[in-house]
Amino acid sequence: MKINFVFAFTFILTVAVMSGCGSGGSSAPAAPPSGAAPPSISAAIAKDGYVTLSWNAVSGAASYNLYWSTTSGVTKANGTKLTGVSSPLNHSGVVNGTAYYYVVTAVNAGGESVESSQATATPVNGVGAADSLYGDQWHLKNTGQSGASGPAGKVGEDINVEPVWTACGTGNTCRGEGVRIAVVDDGLEIAHEDIFANIATGLSYNYVTGSNDPTSAPTDTISGHGTMVAGIVGARDLNGLGVRGVAPRANLVGYNLLQNATTSNEADAMTRSAAAVGVNTNSWGAPDGNGNLWPSNLAWQTAINTGLTTGRGGRGIVYTWAAGNGGTVYVGATVDNSNYDGQANYRGVMAVGAVNDQGTKSSYSERGANLWVSAPGGEFCDTHTITTVDRTGGLGSNTAATAGATDYTNTNYTKCMNGTSAATPVVAGVAALVIQANPNLGWRDVRVILAATARKNDSANAEWAVNGALFHINPNYGFGVVDASTAVTTAQTYTTYLPTEKTYTTSPSSPNLPIPDNDATGVSNTITVSGSGITEVEFVEVTFSAADHTYSGDLLVTLTSPAGTYSSKLAETHGCLGNICTAYSGWVFGSANQLGEAANGNWTLTVKDLGALDTGTFQSWKLKF
Repeated sequence: MKINFVFAFTFILTVAVMSGCGSGGSSAPAAPPSGAAPPSISAAIAKDGYVTLSWNAVSGAASYNLYWSTTSGVTKANGTKLTGVSSPLNHSGVVNGTAYYYVVTAVNAGGESVESSQATATPVNGVGAADSLYGDQWHLKNTGQSGASGPAGKVGEDINVEPVWTACGTGNTCRGEGVRIAVVDDGLEIAHEDIFANIATGLSYNYVTGSNDPTSAPTDTISGHGTMVAGIVGARDLNGLGVRGVAPRANLVGYNLLQNATTSNEADAMTRSAAAVGVNTNSWGAPDGNGNLWPSNLAWQTAINTGLTTGRGGRGIVYTWAAGNGGTVYVGATVDNSNYDGQANYRGVMAVGAVNDQGTKSSYSERGANLWVSAPGGEFCDTHTITTVDRTGGLGSNTAATAGATDYTNTNYTKCMNGTSAATPVVAGVAALVIQANPNLGWRDVRVILAATARKNDSANAEWAVNGALFHINPNYGFGVVDASTAVTTAQTYTTYLPTEKTYTTSPSSPNLPIPDNDATGVSNTITVSGSGITEVEFVEVTFSAADHTYSGDLLVTLTSPAGTYSSKLAETHGCLGNICTAYSGWVFGSANQLGEAANGNWTLTVKDLGALDTGTFQSWKLKF
């Protein structure tokens, strides 16, 4: 399920962040390690996806720092620093076949010692033991598996990812190795048996404690959502345990933003360690089932823009966002559209819809002109949903009450994850595989590749159309279901890199036209764009006002581009919770439907009031490309 802002085990690795502390009275400080003998690394043992390091204790040391590099000669000056660690330490999230070099120092109030002698280890591929629950992961390979009820899955309705993994055999070039994915959610159990080897050691963040461990406390038995998301995107493969992720060798970091979702933390989670993050995935957002508008704040928008320009070494972070689970009728006939969410419809993110095991829209998945692609999310646990990891020991979704009844006997896993929350990390994993296939791709290139290679699912659906640039589009699915193999193959030979991004904003048009009540004709206004310099549109923002309309849920708002092949439904007639709808006052809609079309020409916005009694005015609108 898609979750809202109010959300968020025992950490079996021995990594811990030292919190600052002082001592009262006149006690003398501990003897400083500075100038004293450093620790000595006694073991650096290569494992599958991680290195286990041990070192001797130094008298008087309060903590230890580890420095590592993939180049020999690592020092405090040139190594990547992990602070406040203790022995033994599992350095995870590393790439098999790559040599890693380490030194360690001792620290206390008096300073930091010199470096230890260098140790090295090269992690290696394991024996390749099968993932015991992989056969249930229909979203990765749909062979016609059955759920708890309903028809068996439709063979082939998956993301076509197996060919990507098998293309390099047992090598380290096709499973997301070296691509960092940030999971922004309610927490991430970084010590989970099926995840820890992929965790980028020391780089996660806890917005409650300030530590680098976003694992929820054992007393918190409701915050397992982020761990399930992480399993979908990047659970470790071929380790003889449970499941595998879409990018099963990617580096994972967790930010438990939803445990302390302030405006500043929200912005921070979009940009933390931005230079090294390839994909930032978000299975959260506006509340579902109320029919109202939920704008994004300026700090968040600024952070997204920063990530797009400075992230991933300047190539831009790829942001994936859950489209929303308000697509079914709630109390008062409310049906949400993803375009009512000011985060999911923002130009810098990819909104992701969900499909079930038949390849059709999941009943809850929100429609919208802002949808980019779709991915498997299933329906509900009593039919067929997504298999992934769960918090260890029954602390998550799969508890003692469900184990062996409606869920797996092993409570470290669940088969009941669903929603656009489940679909979004699937797309994040595919994006990581695409980036690994071609690290030179910019964030805009990745989006275009995913759109161009998406599969036209549910081909009988009457809402499929073709835009002026020959992209298949559908308000239920965006450009279609992601196809990992085709996307990766395209990325490998991709040479048509997008030029520096151009933007163009029109002057506002203020028609101030009364909208006929309960009338299917409506009113229209046209803006003529010329001299924009944009020959291929990537995204359209429409700022719209009809602020005096007394029930905005009556309005159908459509945009027709100069190509004239399709009218995008930006807003649809719907009910609002309590019969109180947020007015359209400078609301910014997003549309992906015009991808590849020219900006110049006549753009027409049509507004229809399809409900009785309430009235208002089409006041103003403008476009931004």
